Amino acid sequence: MRMDVYNKDILRWTTRIPHLGRLDHPQVSAARTSRICGSRLTAEAVLDAGKITDFAQEVKACALGQASAAIVGQNVIGLDAVTLADVHHRFSDMLKGAAPDFPEPWAGLAVLAPVRDYPGRHGSVMLPFEVLTDLFEAAG
Repeated sequence: MRMDVYNKDILRWTTRIPHLGRLDHPQVSAARTSRICGSRLTAEAVLDAGKITDFAQEVKACALGQASAAIVGQNVIGLDAVTLADVHHRFSDMLKGAAPDFPEPWAGLAVLAPVRDYPGRHGSVMLPFEVLTDLFEAAG
């Protein structure tokens, strides 16, 4: 694996994962594990009017999964299902080879563009999107 996928910008994110831990009274919870690499993300949330108002996550993942969880986590409060679906789609397109195209405040996701060359790592960086989708589905 080339070192550009574990560059200093990605590695910096691994130390900035927000909302670590558990909530005292979560409304919904979800967990996902990447079948390929074993990375795991567990999240809990409280939603009001379709938006996340409180959030916590436990991240047991490689550096790439940690970076993804950190970038997504910094934008999770106030997130609604429509915005999540849009950003998830843009992120998936980037992993398939499209140029990064993220609205603010999601532009930080572009740092994960080198992961596109490593399909075995896609599962780890997609975990935050999958878990958040599960949270919204669980909330109805």
